[in-house]
Amino acid sequence: MRLFALVLPWAFACAGAAPVVVSAPPPDPITLQGRVTFDVRSATPRGVSARREERIAAYVPVRALRENGEAIGETLTDADGRFTLETTSDAVRLAVIAELSHEGHELMVTTDNRGETPHVGLWQLEAQEPGSLRVHLSDDDPIAGAMHILQTMFRGSHAVREWTGRELPPFFCYWSRGITTNWSFYSGEVGETGRYRIELLGGEPNARSTTDTDEHDESIILHEFGHFVMDRLSSSSSHGGSHPRGVLIDPGLAWEEGRATWFAATVMQNGWYQDTVGVEPYGELRVHHDVERGIPRDLRGFGSEAGVAEILYDLSDGAPGGPRDLDDDGVTLGPGGVLQAMIEMAQEPGAFPNMRSFLRFLIRTNRATEAQLRHILLIGSHPVELLESDDEWPITLPLGTPVSGKIDGLSRPAPSGGPPRPQNGIDAVAVYRFELREAATVELRLTIDGTGTGQDHSDLDLQLRDIRSDAIAASQGETPTEVISQRLEPGFYIVYVRDGGRGNRAGFRLESRAY
Repeated sequence: MRLFALVLPWAFACAGAAPVVVSAPPPDPITLQGRVTFDVRSATPRGVSARREERIAAYVPVRALRENGEAIGETLTDADGRFTLETTSDAVRLAVIAELSHEGHELMVTTDNRGETPHVGLWQLEAQEPGSLRVHLSDDDPIAGAMHILQTMFRGSHAVREWTGRELPPFFCYWSRGITTNWSFYSGEVGETGRYRIELLGGEPNARSTTDTDEHDESIILHEFGHFVMDRLSSSSSHGGSHPRGVLIDPGLAWEEGRATWFAATVMQNGWYQDTVGVEPYGELRVHHDVERGIPRDLRGFGSEAGVAEILYDLSDGAPGGPRDLDDDGVTLGPGGVLQAMIEMAQEPGAFPNMRSFLRFLIRTNRATEAQLRHILLIGSHPVELLESDDEWPITLPLGTPVSGKIDGLSRPAPSGGPPRPQNGIDAVAVYRFELREAATVELRLTIDGTGTGQDHSDLDLQLRDIRSDAIAASQGETPTEVISQRLEPGFYIVYVRDGGRGNRAGFRLESRAY
């Protein structure tokens, strides 16, 4: 388009006459047409690729701006990233905003953790021949990363709609390069706004080539988005915390992390879960999980995050429109069938699912037979004890009846195999569930076999949570007795006895009463 300079002509006055001021003509109406695209990088063994590929920015706002930043026209791109914008000839740049509102999908990528300021990319309008504008957002600018996150979240939201017909509440991602350096995680609802948030790593300041930034890791984006999906549509069995590979962790944490990975791999339909650090050739591929074929030499069994993802993937693949079945596992519930089973299981009283209870739910609801599930476990090198074991998790805690157990976050190797994991290893956390039928004060008393101090490695903690694992109360001192007394409404509750430090091993007795 042609840019018009505004010139204020002035006339020379006749002798004794006031000067005549002539106003500039109003700007002409014009129509801008174009297409918005952005850069994407893919995973390589040495970090995300130096090479960039071009993707389209669908359903995002495009605004025409005056020199002073005033908006003088706005439109949305279509499914192909194309737009037609009615504006005026004093438009000097276009703004592309990292937000999306389309058919019930409400998504945004913001520069603040309250979700109030979306990323914006500015495109300068130059004098040019008439025709279609190519508005390309370069990965040299953070707007390209924000747009990739946005479009990836939209892909996940659209998949949920396709699988279940359900709408998700408004959602945003807080991310920016060199600013979000803590970790990538789902943090739930922001206050009582009805809006939900994830935070993604943006890498250390001025060190993008060598540090962890997740805007191009589609697996990570969809994994965190998957936590949001499960939280809103089904249940939560996780007390949180980090979850390294190669160890057996608390089964509730393994369930939540594994099914978030399943969600990511299934939405992408390629069976891979990958996490890069840095940009090639200076980076690395930190996680490279073939969810269809499994990770060689990884620990399998109850508490295996990787095992959860792989089993769920085998239950899903082979259905029309879903990921391909490459190992002929014989079960085809489809992604929607698996997610719908999770949704229905969450409606059962006291639901606090894990991989074992989910498999049994599939059998109980005639979605799969025991023989079919046994076949999936065998071809995936998962122990059939996932079906055969009678061990209860969470363990029922009858109020008024003492129970005993042992915590071990110290032994090397851990009793279940692999290195000890004090923070949330399957050996370092004991989980109990009780039902309160009427409002009462519940007292929980943990008596530790030892001093209860870290000095002699007998420091154990006591935690009380609701059925969605949200914290209610805790006793986390270094004494031989930990006590919680809490007034509670009727419902189901979860009690954790866990390693209270960097490695403890002690027996315990847990007493409870309601009054």
